[in-house]
Amino acid sequence: MSFFQNLVGYITSLRGVDLAIALGYLVAFFVSWFITRWLLNVKFKKLPQIHAVIYALQAVLFTVIALVSYKYINDPILKILYRDTAVSVAAALLAGAVFSFVRIGKVLRLITYLGFFLALIVEIVIIFTTNLGLLKILIPLRKFLILLSLFPILYALTELISVKRFKKVLRTLLGGLFLTIGLLWELGYVNFDITAFVGIGIIVATTLVYSWFISHGTVVLTKLFKVLQINEDDGETLLDSLKKLGFLLLLYIYWIVGIYYLNLEKLVQQLKGIILFDTPIVKISLFNLLASVYLFLFLFYLINILKKVVKLIYPPQEREDKGGSIEAVVYNLGMLLNITLSLSAMGLTWKAILPLAGALGIGLGFGLQTILNNYVSGFILMFSRNIRVGDFVELPGNAGQFINNPSNYIFGRVEDISILTTRIRTLDGIDILVPNSTFIGNQIINYSLKNPFVRVRFPFGVAYSSDPDKVKEILIKLAYDCPWAKNYYRPPQVWFTSLGDSALLFELLMWVDIRELWKNPYKTLSYSLVDWVYTNGFKRLKEANIEIPFPQQDIWFRNNLKVVIENEEGKPLGVLKKEDRTKDV
Repeated sequence: MSFFQNLVGYITSLRGVDLAIALGYLVAFFVSWFITRWLLNVKFKKLPQIHAVIYALQAVLFTVIALVSYKYINDPILKILYRDTAVSVAAALLAGAVFSFVRIGKVLRLITYLGFFLALIVEIVIIFTTNLGLLKILIPLRKFLILLSLFPILYALTELISVKRFKKVLRTLLGGLFLTIGLLWELGYVNFDITAFVGIGIIVATTLVYSWFISHGTVVLTKLFKVLQINEDDGETLLDSLKKLGFLLLLYIYWIVGIYYLNLEKLVQQLKGIILFDTPIVKISLFNLLASVYLFLFLFYLINILKKVVKLIYPPQEREDKGGSIEAVVYNLGMLLNITLSLSAMGLTWKAILPLAGALGIGLGFGLQTILNNYVSGFILMFSRNIRVGDFVELPGNAGQFINNPSNYIFGRVEDISILTTRIRTLDGIDILVPNSTFIGNQIINYSLKNPFVRVRFPFGVAYSSDPDKVKEILIKLAYDCPWAKNYYRPPQVWFTSLGDSALLFELLMWVDIRELWKNPYKTLSYSLVDWVYTNGFKRLKEANIEIPFPQQDIWFRNNLKVVIENEEGKPLGVLKKEDRTKDV
């Protein structure tokens, strides 16, 4: 009996109710499809968001209709066809929602819709044909048509992302996932049924959410960070961590969908069966290794977000010092917990680590001594609070030969205290990583340990003919006019320090807030405070006719000198005597 005879005979044998439900569902879909297309093109042509919402609502509506009416169909074959038809309808409507956001080529859209339709036709042929040779061709063909229909949807999802770097990563990810699932399906490791299409719908929905977050959500968060007065560095770190954590969550959703909706249990079992390290104490499989790497990355970015959120608990004026210190504590304790959990997920528990550490302790002890010293020193710094994030410190060392900095000390602000090193940013904008043990075993100058006010000294030299009281008056007035001087904290002073070789030496002493100096647009003492004091001090002393001498020496001869003036040939022209010194020669 031929295919068409089988099909006609089957249709004539159906109950009227079953046939009415199936045909009614199809008619309702096509009528709704054409009405929706006409309405959107006429009324909401320039509103793609409305298009997407309507298509998505239609997908939900026809899915609900199919679920309700499915139980009233008695014929088992029609149940299969009705179920797969409903899945194809929902998939086509979801594709319309995606295509509303992304204007891809007509050919790609046609591939999707035609692919779903042809896959359904091929399934009907598979059910009613008796040709075994044809079945061997049609079954792989149906799988290929379904995968081909999904490709434009995945491509359109990647086009929603405006950031090129994330677009490439996501496109590679979805492409690899698409090819992997297709290959596994063809090889028989994956068995697609109605739950598989539910999983594909979840993948599409979550990818749309992630795409929106990367494209538009980050813009909203950037504006929110400005409202919360989050500085630029913290905002960039928080936003970058949120992006990467979102990407990892997307991967996890893909994995869960693959397990529960795409029947990838066989793949999981095979990954667990690939043993990389097998001893009586520890056994590590490829699956455990991948799971531990994922867990480490997930907790790493989660810790980065948590440390910034904890910092936001403090008001903006206290985030740099108090918030920064708490941030360092949260990060270091979190990383310790992260490493422990990741090793445990890999299969390395303390029971396995301690014997291994004992066997390798002698060889690695000396090599790890410095690392452990810096690690422990980091916790001592954080809990002793002798050095905190936001402090201004000075320590021996050079801050950069490349920038022609001849100084033999490092001055800067503590930006971060990590597990092994402390990051200091200098006045020249250079980040220096100092081992934590340096702050424990050496003398370190902390300019802001108790408070940020420090006294700065400015030496001045004036001529011996100057009035010391007048000089003190001018310099005191200069200190009160200085915009950086904190005279409310302690008043300025002028000291007459010594009688120099060629000048009277004074020192102007004023108190300043070192945090304010750092926030200056120039971010350097040379071009702000020091420059202002000496420029204005020189002008005011000069206006008061007070001379600022330069080094000079007078030479006195004990005996009388006879100066002989000669011509070019060496013949004497005359002798300059003592009484003639003031005469012209």
